[in-house]
This record gives sequence, C-alpha cells and structure tokens, in this order.
Amino acid sequence: MKTILVPTDLSDVSEYALEVAVEIAKKQGATVSLLKKIVFPTLEYTMIDNEFYESKDEFYKYLTQDSKERLKDMVDKPKYDNVKFRFKIMRDTDTLASIVTQQNVDLIVMGSTGATGWKEWTKGSNAEQVVRYSRCPVLVVKAPVAAFKRVVVAIDFENIGFIKTSLALLDTAQIEPYFVYVDNGMAKFDGPQLKNEMGKLALELGLTNYEFTIFNDDTIEQGILDYAKEVEADIIVMYTHGRKGLDHFINGSIAEDVVNHADIPVLVSH
Repeated sequence: MKTILVPTDLSDVSEYALEVAVEIAKKQGATVSLLKKIVFPTLEYTMIDNEFYESKDEFYKYLTQDSKERLKDMVDKPKYDNVKFRFKIMRDTDTLASIVTQQNVDLIVMGSTGATGWKEWTKGSNAEQVVRYSRCPVLVVKAPVAAFKRVVVAIDFENIGFIKTSLALLDTAQIEPYFVYVDNGMAKFDGPQLKNEMGKLALELGLTNYEFTIFNDDTIEQGILDYAKEVEADIIVMYTHGRKGLDHFINGSIAEDVVNHADIPVLVSH
C-alpha cells in the first residue's frame, strides 16, 4: 500500500478519519494524502473589495493557499509525527464523490454523518456515493476509534477475495473475526453447507480462532447491523457489487445501506 486518501472538510468527523488513516499508514508505510474541496463563496466574493482580488482566479489562489495552511495545521501534532503527508486542493467543478474516486490511491478513509430519510432516498451521503464509484477499498468512520478488535465480516461465499486483504489491513494478528451469513429466507445453501464453506474459507485464510454465525433477519443489511450490535463489533467488513444507474435504482446496494446506518466504521471493498 502506497497512498491513503482522506477527504476532509476540517470537521471533527474528518479528524476521526484522519486518525484512523494515520494508524494504518504507520503499519503499512503509506503516505496520507489529504484532499480538500473548495466551495467557491460567491456571496463573500461579491462583497469584498475587488482591489485585493482582481478576478475569481485570484480569489481561488487565496482560498487554495488558505486551505493548504489549514491542512498543515491539522497534521501539525505529535501524534502525526513520522507520517508522510501530501495536500491536494480541488476546485468545486464536480461532486466530492467524483473528485475522490478519480484519485489514484490504494485506500480511501473518510468521515461521514450518514444519510437518512429524504436525503438518503434522493441523493445519499457523500460516503455512500464514494463507496458506489470507488475502485479501491473505502473505510467510512463516524466517531472516534479506539481500536479495531472485534471485526464482523459479512459474507455470502460468492465474493471472498476481499477478505484476506481487508483483514491484513486491520492487522490479522490483533483482531477477533466474527463471520456472519445473513439468511433473509432466500439462502442458496443450508446450514451444513454453509458451515462446510466456512471451514474451507478459514483454512484458506489460515484462521483457527474465529466465530461463524448464520443470522436470520428480514433483510441482509439489517441482519449485518443487528449482528454487529449483538457482538459489540468495532468495525464491519464487507463487499459491494458497486451497482450503478438503473441496476442501483432497482436493486439498491446492501453496502451503501450499511454505510449509511451503521454507528461503527465500515470497510467496503469491490
């Protein structure tokens, strides 16, 4: 892993994401790239004395420099020593999700407050959109994180390639993995088959200490959330198909729903 991207608006939740990204960067020897999107303050620009800024481009230069200084202040703390940072300032020519997912990085760690109700139905959160379009894993953080100890891994035994890299990212030696298969009444396997598949997966991953549960719930996303609460998980790890367009409108996305409604961090891979 070379680069971890952290989109930031300088909020508290962005700081939580940065703290997590730094811990991963220290273990992986990666660079943390902080990205801030400038939203042009049209009203403020019309009210200032134009003798200071002859054009919008001049004002953008000021905003860019100011943002860089704020990012430098953000990481100027002893706990961030010995970590390499890069700063990237982008103009608001596109959505945050589009800007973020166009970056050539290995992992995105971002803060989110989620989206519910009308906002979720019409637009969704920034994190939800990044999860949908990103080509690399996305780790969504909503609150301060002490440690990733109890890890819930949601599996369907059809897409398992993401598990090994995800667990390695979280430091396999330190975690307690809780694998869950949610049965919403449409399971393709029966209990003995699922346990057999889990045994083969554990052997492939080199795991001896783990939990495996077949959890019954009306929906897969709610089952994942309920199980995570039941075992007091620190993080949820899962896979997404990254549905877009009409397919997304009709079928939705389990991963995006979990990202929106989970209270704990969620790591999503494609």
